Amino acid sequence: MDRTYLKSKSKQQLKENLVISIITVFIASIFIDASTLKNGVTFFYGDGSYIYLDLLTILFAGVFTTGLNKFLLKIVKNSSTPEIGDLFSHFNIYLKTLGLYVVIAVIGFIGTLLFIIPGIILLIMFSQSFFILAEDPSKSIKDCMVESQKMMYGHKSEYFVLQLSFIGWYLLTGITLGIAGFWVNPYVKITNANYYLEIK
Repeated sequence: MDRTYLKSKSKQQLKENLVISIITVFIASIFIDASTLKNGVTFFYGDGSYIYLDLLTILFAGVFTTGLNKFLLKIVKNSSTPEIGDLFSHFNIYLKTLGLYVVIAVIGFIGTLLFIIPGIILLIMFSQSFFILAEDPSKSIKDCMVESQKMMYGHKSEYFVLQLSFIGWYLLTGITLGIAGFWVNPYVKITNANYYLEIK
């Protein structure tokens, strides 16, 4: 995999779909990354509020991740027009998306209980599961996870290095108090979608 080319291609695709990508990823992040808002919510509303954010993530991260991946795949495939409505396109398989999210989360958690590294390896192993489900909603939870495992065979370290290559952008997001994140987050996600197509 040519990481430089992959990221350059992703930047161009983001440029061509900038506004809708920023809006769609932001909306999705409210549900997918709700638990990351803990500190701010706790400051304003008290310590008990973070429980609701965790619950929000558990209940909706799976279905919105699947919808977001459908949106991202439209961009990288250039097959059809990406729409904000793609985020809500998989509520008809809500229980499947919830089940996939919970299973992967539990496996990753158990892995980190053993040691951090096994947990990371397991999460990387199943990292393509939601892309697979977004492309073919008829597949079962097991099918998505098995297929992801096969896809990532021989690519785990490559994927890990790809994620590490964004550290500078995450630092920039922190320095700008999150403002750069409006561009960085879609950029990272489009790159990951391109990576999925690369190893598919």
